[in-house]
Amino acid sequence: MLGTRGSPAAALSTFDSRNGQMDTPYVTRLEDRVHSTQDYARTEFAGQVHSTPVLVVAQAQDAGRGRRGREWWTAPRAMLASLALPAPPTSVLTLVPLAAGVAAHDAIAHELGLTTQLKWPNDLLWGDGKAGGVLSELKHDVLVVGCGLNLWWPEPPVGAVSLLEEDPGADLAAEIGEAWADRLLTTIAGLPDSFDRRRYSELCATIGTDISWQPAGSGRALSIDATGALVVATGDGSVVLRSDEVSHVRPATIPSD
Repeated sequence: MLGTRGSPAAALSTFDSRNGQMDTPYVTRLEDRVHSTQDYARTEFAGQVHSTPVLVVAQAQDAGRGRRGREWWTAPRAMLASLALPAPPTSVLTLVPLAAGVAAHDAIAHELGLTTQLKWPNDLLWGDGKAGGVLSELKHDVLVVGCGLNLWWPEPPVGAVSLLEEDPGADLAAEIGEAWADRLLTTIAGLPDSFDRRRYSELCATIGTDISWQPAGSGRALSIDATGALVVATGDGSVVLRSDEVSHVRPATIPSD
């Protein structure tokens, strides 16, 4: 076990909002392997007397899942984090996955000095491949936001990449997970004003590219609207894509003859 931060009281972390960090305490649980960080965080949160956010960070999980229940492949050295907290107002929930992506980008930059990009609505890109992703789940007024990163993966599957060329060891996952949670909690507490659409657009590789999406659509991604939806120009005019309405967005390709 990486180690659970003592008793719940001893596990509380608090940060100074004057430095742009979260000043509301949260509980951290660090594990080598869990069944699911999403489920573990939700269970730990539900077992509290007070609604203190709970962060679970693991390096492996047996029942990881991606968006819409897709299978989640895990790198040999990974950062798997889930943050459970009281759900913010419904009006800002659609901004949470985008905010989680920005928080992951910033945590990676801070801890590793690497500059990743975002793919709307929930992927992190490094070079030509996917280095991680985020997942938000709402159940019974509890929001659980997950982030998975490929830290080191000597032989990743097609389309996936790792952030590092050598195994960084066991401690890095916790450091990145907490850096991510600090930033995400700060943003969620201030939504919608705390979400910087201009900055998200600058970080998002989807903006300005020709894309296609399932079940059957194609166009050029133009911008992100106030709700976090993707505005796309098509041959029939502009359309707005919402993450709960599309199953996949990818760069458009020209079919061969």
